[in-house]
Amino acid sequence: MMNDYTFIDFDGVVLDSEEKMLERKYNLGFRDHNNKTEFDAYFEYTTLHPEEWDYIIREACSINDSVEIIRNLEMLKKKIAILTKIHTLYEMKVKIEDLRLHRNIQCPVFFVPPGIKKHQIVIPNNQLLIDDSTKNIDGWIANGGRGFVFDSSLSEDTDTKVKSLEFLLKRD
Repeated sequence: MMNDYTFIDFDGVVLDSEEKMLERKYNLGFRDHNNKTEFDAYFEYTTLHPEEWDYIIREACSINDSVEIIRNLEMLKKKIAILTKIHTLYEMKVKIEDLRLHRNIQCPVFFVPPGIKKHQIVIPNNQLLIDDSTKNIDGWIANGGRGFVFDSSLSEDTDTKVKSLEFLLKRD
C-alpha cells in the first residue's frame, strides 16, 4: 500500500464548481437538474460557448480548505491525484490551467470522459477515492477500491463520509 495513490474528485470536493455549473444551467433555462436530456443540452451549449467553463471553474471556491490541504499534501510528498469527470475538451483545458496557474496544485490529474466510469480510467486496486458522488464511490468499492463520500455539510466525519480532506494530513 505504500505506492497507492489517494484520488480526489474535483467538482464538489476540491471546488464548488458543481454548484456554479448548476446555477449557470438553471439561469439559461435548463431548470430540471434530474433530467439527463437537459444536462446533455446544457453541455452542447457549453461546446458552443466555452466561456461558460471559464466562469464555472475560475469563479469556483475551495470547499472546506480543500485547495490549501492539497497544497500541504503536496509539500508533504503524499501520493495524491485528481480524478475528475469532464464534459468537453475545453473544460479539461480550463481545469488544468486553473489547477496549475491559479491554485498552484501540481499533482497528477486524470480526466474521465463522458460515458466512462472513474474505475475504468484508474484501476481501484485498494486505492482510496474521495468523491461527492455515492454512485462513483459505490462503483469504485465494487471494483476493489476504498472510498469516502465527501459531504461538506456534515458536522463530523463518519466511517463512510468525510466533511473535509483534512484527515489526509494525518495519514501515513
